[in-house]
Amino acid sequence: MTGSTDNERRASFGDFVAAAQRRGRLVVQPRMGFSDVERMRSGLVRTKAANAVSVGTLTLDSYTRTGDHEAVRRALTAGIKLNGYPIVALPDERTVALLDGVRDETFPVQVRHGSSRPQDIFRTLARLGLEATEGGPVSYCLPYSRTPLREAVDSWIESTELFAESGTDGPRPHLESFGGGMLGQLRAISLLEGIFFRRHGIGSISLSYAQQTDPAQDEEAVLALRSLAAEFLPDTQWHVVFYAYMGVYPRTASGAAGLMEQAVRTAVRAGAARIIV
Repeated sequence: MTGSTDNERRASFGDFVAAAQRRGRLVVQPRMGFSDVERMRSGLVRTKAANAVSVGTLTLDSYTRTGDHEAVRRALTAGIKLNGYPIVALPDERTVALLDGVRDETFPVQVRHGSSRPQDIFRTLARLGLEATEGGPVSYCLPYSRTPLREAVDSWIESTELFAESGTDGPRPHLESFGGGMLGQLRAISLLEGIFFRRHGIGSISLSYAQQTDPAQDEEAVLALRSLAAEFLPDTQWHVVFYAYMGVYPRTASGAAGLMEQAVRTAVRAGAARIIV
């Protein structure tokens, strides 16, 4: 079955971001994931209605991230809340209903997960016609798991190629490297994972960079990442996504607003197309 009913008419995630960038609009994307289907739908509906060019997020739970789908089912049966949306353990029909009337050509949805062995997740995305996700063989291995890197690379080769094949009859699959979360190595990892995705069949890619403490340095880093992408991914649809600060957050509303304002200013000046908040 598939949850995508208008594949022929619906632009892909990458196309949506590219169109917004041509109009000079920064795409805003909140991190968000709930195990309760109604709460998850409400979050997406409110994001879609926000006064911004926005895209939605389904962030998956930690059990799904590690492939422990039986633990997910036990938690759901017991009424225990999870820290994300359990897309693999839930019947496909629940996710189809969740996205019905919400995800469309004006509001694409990306799945974020954190899995070093994501084959089950990618199979589920392919069945549901969900064409946007993120991660990578290094960026979803070293921070999150004890999976040997060689095994993570093999898992991501299988997953990426499966994902690429899922776009044959529908929107072009889009993969975002999570390399922006890897501290000092982030630009190199983002670029290398982008090249990895391209070699395994993905033609629409985003490279990430996480906001640090020096706006000038952040701006230069994003500009450098864009320059490298233009050089090494010339035959690929790509954009840069800027992660708003993920460290210890200000405790006041004014401090949080100031930090977010700085993130937006940096993203716009440096030419990032999307910002994650």
